[in-house]
Amino acid sequence: MSGMKSRGLSNPNQSLNLIGHVWRLWKESMPLKLIDACFKDSFIVSEALRCIHIGVLCVQQHPDDRPNMAYVVMMLSSESDLPQPKEPAFLSERSPRTRGQESSRNNHISYSINGMSFTELDAR
Repeated sequence: MSGMKSRGLSNPNQSLNLIGHVWRLWKESMPLKLIDACFKDSFIVSEALRCIHIGVLCVQQHPDDRPNMAYVVMMLSSESDLPQPKEPAFLSERSPRTRGQESSRNNHISYSINGMSFTELDAR
């Protein structure tokens, strides 16, 4: 919907990752600012808001607060009221450094990168 990648937001002045950016816009009651301009008038506002709302529910800090897939499908296929989301996990900031800048202790913001590895097994 947003056309943004989860890392490396296009705005160099933005220190939040994508989840942090979404959360900030959600808290400021401006989630429609997430939708890429290429969609213009080709979406139904209520459906877009519902998808964003469900997405925010899926990244809540505590796994027990997150909906399971059956509940996500039910939320997508109904018009029932959705619970209010809690603060998301991975609400980290990106390093403010830009190319060519030296890091100093005063302008460094700590952050973490969550990695994942895949193992592919081949038969002999």
